[in-house]
Amino acid sequence: MELDIRHYLAKAAQQKDTEALQAAYELLRSSTAAGNVSAELYVVCAEVALQLGCFEISAACLKTYFEGNPPANQSLCRAYLCQGQLKSPPATGTVEDFEEATMYFLKAIEISKQEPSYHSLVFDASVLYFQTVRPLLQPGRSLHLVHSLGQVVQSLEEVEEVDYSWRAELMMQLIKSLIDSKKHQEAESFANVTEEFIKSHIPELYPQLFTLQVQHQLSKSDVLLETSRKNSEFTVMYKLQTFKK
Repeated sequence: MELDIRHYLAKAAQQKDTEALQAAYELLRSSTAAGNVSAELYVVCAEVALQLGCFEISAACLKTYFEGNPPANQSLCRAYLCQGQLKSPPATGTVEDFEEATMYFLKAIEISKQEPSYHSLVFDASVLYFQTVRPLLQPGRSLHLVHSLGQVVQSLEEVEEVDYSWRAELMMQLIKSLIDSKKHQEAESFANVTEEFIKSHIPELYPQLFTLQVQHQLSKSDVLLETSRKNSEFTVMYKLQTFKK
């Protein structure tokens, strides 16, 4: 029976076949009653259903899976990632709606970073997190991301994620969120950390950070002025941001 379920799920995923998905789901439900099916199949079914836009089936599979009190393993991480996507609100959603969705991504990250073989899921979760909170990445709303985004950035550092450009993007966004929350001293401190990180790994992104530093005075004026004199690009950025201020 389990082989039949896997066959239908593979067909559904490969051919975008909702009928195959429905067949897999019905077999899964009947097999569960008999007690002879792997709980992990519910996660696979939920993932395929999400992929095909069959959200009710996805939600039902996850509900059954979570009710079984699954162990903290890779399947649970994947289930949390799936649930987070199901809970992702529209752009007009409330802050509470976004917090509920991101909670699942943070749960997946917390489990994944403990086990080296799961570390790739930390990156996956960070991408899904960022896609979900994108409507909040604007002045007046990004202050609500300080805590969760800080956790994501810290976790990527802990697992030594090598996509430095991605980490730098999140770090600069965290600086903006700190500024939005009026935590200027923390923003300045973290900007210094980010500057060291960027200069060490991806110096080509430093102009973006420098613009932030000048725009929000995240370093001493004489230091920023001295940096602006190092090349014509920085000079233009410095003058432009100073003029805007």
